[in-house]
Amino acid sequence: MYEQFFGLAEKPFSIQPDPSFLYWGRTHRLAYAMLEYGVLNYAGISVITGEVGCGKTTLIHRLLDQLSDTHTVTLLSNIQEGRGDLLSWVLMGFGQPFSDDNHVALFSQLQSFFIGEYAKGKRVVLIIDEAQNLSMDMLEELRLLSNINAGKDQLLQLILVGQPELKDVLNRPELLQLAQRIGSDFHLTPLSREEVHSYIETRLSIAGCRRRVFTERAIDLIAEQSRGVPRVINIIADTALVYAFSAEDLVVGVETIRSVVRDKKAYGVFGIAANEPGVGPISSDEDDGEGPDAFVGEQNRAAYEAAGPAYAPGPDEGNRVSPGAAAEQRAGVRADVRARLMPAGSDLSPPDAHAPSAPAYEPAHEADAYGAPEREPAPRQEEAYEIAPEPALQEPPVTGVVIVGADPRVSPEASIRSVGDGRPVVFVPMTAMNEAIAQARKAGAEIVEPGKGLQTGGRAKNAGYRQLKKIAPDLSYVQFIEAGAALDPDWLSAAENFMQRRPEVAVIDGRMRNSKGELFSFPTLAEQRLRDAAGEIVSVAGGGAFVRADAFEAAGGFRGDLLSCEVDDLCIRQRRRGSHIWRLEADMAINAQRRRRGWWGRSVLRGFDNAYAMSLHGGPPERHGVGQTLNAIIWGLVFPLFILASAGLGALVASKLAPMMQAPLVAAGVLAAGAGIYGLKILASLLVRGPFRLSSWGGAFGAVLGRIPEALGVLRFWFGGDRPAR
Repeated sequence: MYEQFFGLAEKPFSIQPDPSFLYWGRTHRLAYAMLEYGVLNYAGISVITGEVGCGKTTLIHRLLDQLSDTHTVTLLSNIQEGRGDLLSWVLMGFGQPFSDDNHVALFSQLQSFFIGEYAKGKRVVLIIDEAQNLSMDMLEELRLLSNINAGKDQLLQLILVGQPELKDVLNRPELLQLAQRIGSDFHLTPLSREEVHSYIETRLSIAGCRRRVFTERAIDLIAEQSRGVPRVINIIADTALVYAFSAEDLVVGVETIRSVVRDKKAYGVFGIAANEPGVGPISSDEDDGEGPDAFVGEQNRAAYEAAGPAYAPGPDEGNRVSPGAAAEQRAGVRADVRARLMPAGSDLSPPDAHAPSAPAYEPAHEADAYGAPEREPAPRQEEAYEIAPEPALQEPPVTGVVIVGADPRVSPEASIRSVGDGRPVVFVPMTAMNEAIAQARKAGAEIVEPGKGLQTGGRAKNAGYRQLKKIAPDLSYVQFIEAGAALDPDWLSAAENFMQRRPEVAVIDGRMRNSKGELFSFPTLAEQRLRDAAGEIVSVAGGGAFVRADAFEAAGGFRGDLLSCEVDDLCIRQRRRGSHIWRLEADMAINAQRRRRGWWGRSVLRGFDNAYAMSLHGGPPERHGVGQTLNAIIWGLVFPLFILASAGLGALVASKLAPMMQAPLVAAGVLAAGAGIYGLKILASLLVRGPFRLSSWGGAFGAVLGRIPEALGVLRFWFGGDRPAR
């Protein structure tokens, strides 16, 4: 409906569980790690709890997508007492035929199924959603199923997912034996205000949006009214997009959110029963829907208040007050908030194009603001305002830099000095390079001496990271970069700010600029990828990567056994874990020194790496390196050989059938046709890049003609040749 208006490929705020839209907040990342730990380490029973709408089911669907063919998995929902035998439900979930046999026969059939799957080398995983509805007898039945084993191997891995009441049930004394078998458990909490901002931006980005749709104040109000519950956030945001579309507003402002909130409470159904204990009746006359208790049940309210400080009404604040007294009290609250949070003379709220100049909730103007006829103001309950505590001083993130030296002739000094003061720097030489080590030590970097045996890029980077952790145990982020590249002065700060706003992103990079004198160079296709548009990417394109430390450790770091493509491999493994890889619209580094290899040598190296990447992750869904390798073979090997063969064959045919026609002219004509096809491809690439920019000419020639040396690199890999030196 509104997708085309806002430039979206699909609806970003569907309430249906969709793993592709999963937002990796702090608690969601931890919950998934616990689930993954339970499955991969055969923990037996895992438990995930959380409030209604917090993303439990979406998290489970993400796990289902990631489990390989080595697992036989089923997901059961809405099992309740009196709606069939539990063993029948489980057999149905695994696609096994069953009849109304007695309980012993069903148990025996299920046991035989588990043993059969184990004999095939598969692990059986049973996931039960809404597990708080299980009766005591059903939970005891699950415990008995978990007793089935083959030697020391447990045949069934059980994952229970449910609302917070599930924890209370499992803590009952009569279920002590079951509770002691729980190997991992976690409780999902609602999102914080900052995470709500990232949540909305992430879902819009995944849906294809490339601009800001919601104002900061609008998202703040969504965070307040939703209490950080993702499903409620989706409902408010989706309805707000419909409202903005109908009004032809390109930006959703705070007034649109207020309209959604008011209409939902006055006329809609928003997930709260009117007779729910502890929740007052929905009445637009007595509550304008802007208080922090709107649309939130008691359980969600308790969880959100545990997640962050909020204003709690006192025992006397439920009494009705006159509009004048309410206005005076609100003015006092606003003045107190302004005095505590803002410097003197400044405005509390940022300007917003969609916000009215007058306060939106003054009682005297409320009817006019919403188009209702004027009436005498009725007594109303005082609005609750969230009063933020004094902001605590937050420790700044700690970012370290690992510089890898592969060429003894390249000095690391410029790279080290570009980091600036106050950040730990480690230099890792991949071979003996005494002069470079002396320069790095003089520039103030810690040195990791090269170890014995084959030094790969992954091992070198891992060694540098381990040294960084010794220097800075509280390491937050790490920047990996190759010697000879100088970091942009603003890059590290920009990267830190982005990663703090987007906790679901694990790895980022930025643009790489060439030094002076190389404006008309022929960049390789990998180097051109560093100039692509910002946004989500599959993997970073060069040796530089800014990585979140905890995500790096959770993935096990780089693979030290890889000859190359260790950064690509890390990015793909992070994506499989649910993280995102991003390119910023900012300069990351500049190649401060001339490259050791020319354009041809670098293209051969990239062709080798593409073929190597295809051997690692060429299968679905990534198909990493497949397209680049096929293009190199087609346009760098098959097509040139076809042109040469056609020229030779044409000359031979001409000499036999038309002796008067000179064979060299025929061959030259065929070669000219092939060159013309390459010329058309170069022209098309030039038009796309912009013919009036000098760098576009080098890029166009490099993109088309670079397929030939890349094909040589692919052949070098296929026929067992060594990888060219870095």
